[in-house]
Amino acid sequence: MKIRKIISVICAGVLLFTGMCMMVNTGAAAVSDKPALIFVPIDNRPITDLYSAQTMEQAGYKVLVPPDELLGGNVNEGDVDGLWQWLDKAAQEPAVVAAVISSDSMIYGSLVSSRRHNIPAETLKTRVERFQSFHMAHPYLKLYVFSSIMRTPVQGSVGGKEPDYYVQWGATIFDYSALMDKSEMTGLTPQEQKQLDYDRWSIPQEVLSDWLGRRNKNFEVNKALIDMSRSGTIKYFALGRDDNSPLSQTHMEGRKLKEYGKDLDFTKYQNMNGIDEIGLLLLTKASNDYRYNLPFVFIEYNTGVGKNTVPSYADEKIDNTVDEYIKCIGGMEVTTPKRADLVLMMNSPLDGKTMYSGDKTNVMSATPRSKAFADRIEYWLNMGKNTGVADITYYNGSDNSLCCALRDRRLLYRLGSYAGWNTATNTLGYALPQGVLAPSIGTAGKNELLTVRYLDEWAYEANIRQELGQYAAKFGPDALKTNLNDIELRGSELLQQFARNNLAEYPKAAQYTMTLPWQRFFENKVAAN
Repeated sequence: MKIRKIISVICAGVLLFTGMCMMVNTGAAAVSDKPALIFVPIDNRPITDLYSAQTMEQAGYKVLVPPDELLGGNVNEGDVDGLWQWLDKAAQEPAVVAAVISSDSMIYGSLVSSRRHNIPAETLKTRVERFQSFHMAHPYLKLYVFSSIMRTPVQGSVGGKEPDYYVQWGATIFDYSALMDKSEMTGLTPQEQKQLDYDRWSIPQEVLSDWLGRRNKNFEVNKALIDMSRSGTIKYFALGRDDNSPLSQTHMEGRKLKEYGKDLDFTKYQNMNGIDEIGLLLLTKASNDYRYNLPFVFIEYNTGVGKNTVPSYADEKIDNTVDEYIKCIGGMEVTTPKRADLVLMMNSPLDGKTMYSGDKTNVMSATPRSKAFADRIEYWLNMGKNTGVADITYYNGSDNSLCCALRDRRLLYRLGSYAGWNTATNTLGYALPQGVLAPSIGTAGKNELLTVRYLDEWAYEANIRQELGQYAAKFGPDALKTNLNDIELRGSELLQQFARNNLAEYPKAAQYTMTLPWQRFFENKVAAN
């Protein structure tokens, strides 16, 4: 008997027994035509909210998501009490099989609120304890919870999502935290110690106290959530290290929280790079648990540094994150593609250095290296393998050269999944789940998901965003407030023209439009018109 069959039989037996116990105790229906998943995202950005929910809906689930007015947005901080009331009501739906919950939303209001709040520690403690009360009220509902370790931006200009003082002091704070991290790990040279002393002296005491005080609160909240995973209140807890660096306050806190939860295995607690994508990872895990599915994943990297790449905004090699994410969704990495349910092709940079998608090197034509990588992708597709692409060569957008190579060979819509957005971990956190889910989604649904990815990451992020920013400049510094409709209309025209030129094998792509729901150029919402 093959190993997958053995493991699947064991898992199925355990889960079947658990399910029978649930039916006996709750009277739940044995079969639901469309099982439901509760999903509380970290905010209402399309990528963290809508696109994740759409993925699971295409995979055959009803997804219950709080209304936008309860979630954190670009301006509102999120309604904590309203979210708890909504969650309690949603948990009473008879078809619900699991809940994937952002603790940042339930405790602070949203991811952004977790970076800027002034909530007293006692209030935070009370909010954490609501998870215990919720579990007692709904003891048979499986809770998959994810939280963030606060990010440590390298520079002060980070889009107004940090305390106001970070604009002036952010770069110095980052350097200070990096040296503090290094001092604990390896010690400092005399010169580094001198620099640390200077940074500590130069940062105003009230600034450093505010920044570290908020982080200490976040640290204690995450310890309490780890405890809840240890006690069984939370079935699985994922702790994401938000925008990160190998030496930083985020890395330091991540080390300590790994140590705090070292007695828990990866089926209960993981401490990983990233945050925005973790909602979809956990939704996929909940699906695999529900369907007794153990996906086998084979990984292949592009030539060069490959698995040893340490991407921007990460503190570890990408192969470590790949391993963590595969475990997170309830899968297993395999060393041979023969048994793989998904062949995931990692388009890693040749020298291991990820670059901004707006860089001049991101040319809009197929290079020899991209053509060779497309050869490998086509090979697996021709072998009948469900094949996905995690396009991590550039951050904040796709590798134009690779996408052109895939376009020229008409491979774009033969893929099971594709992603190329924002950070490398964000990209991996979409390409992997959507690829694993692709067989249960079907061709039509898969093509709709692929179209959103191509239009969002290849069309908009890597190409249109810069041009649209130049167009908006003529309206003045407040263009997104005074002329948003004009800018969105122009963006949709550019998007549709790009689709006609590059996604001709899927004509419906030319009917999609875009909006800027957070009134900033960093992300957009792509939807069928």
